[in-house]
Amino acid sequence: MTQTVTVSRHVNCPLATSGPFITDPHSLFPQVSTFSRCRFVKARDDGELWDVYLDSGTIQLGGRVLITPPTGSLLKWRAVQGTRHSFAALVEPDGDGSRLTLTLTFSTTGLGIARLSEWLGRGLVARNLEAAAEEIRHFLEFER
Repeated sequence: MTQTVTVSRHVNCPLATSGPFITDPHSLFPQVSTFSRCRFVKARDDGELWDVYLDSGTIQLGGRVLITPPTGSLLKWRAVQGTRHSFAALVEPDGDGSRLTLTLTFSTTGLGIARLSEWLGRGLVARNLEAAAEEIRHFLEFER
């Protein structure tokens, strides 16, 4: 069973500023505490390998991911090791500012335990994505 969690935020920051920030993991990851243990591994022809974890107290979701080269104002990755998941951060124009949308899709294996893990995990992931969206919004509006 696969779960997808999406959160959106209006950011009082123009797309010309928020887009490049969101699509650069070297800039983004140090500013978002929800993405813990982020470490650049190496560049490849098809993108960059990173170790990325979402930290929920004692539970961590993540592993080694392949971040594909950004297209427009979209940052996305997929897991190549660790918990099976994919992530996308999209920034679009929204009035005088921009709209940030974070989407995380994850799955676990097994039958009963997997369903329970995904149900519980969905709540944890939703809270983490909400926190990440707020951290990003705050940084772009007040700290950049």
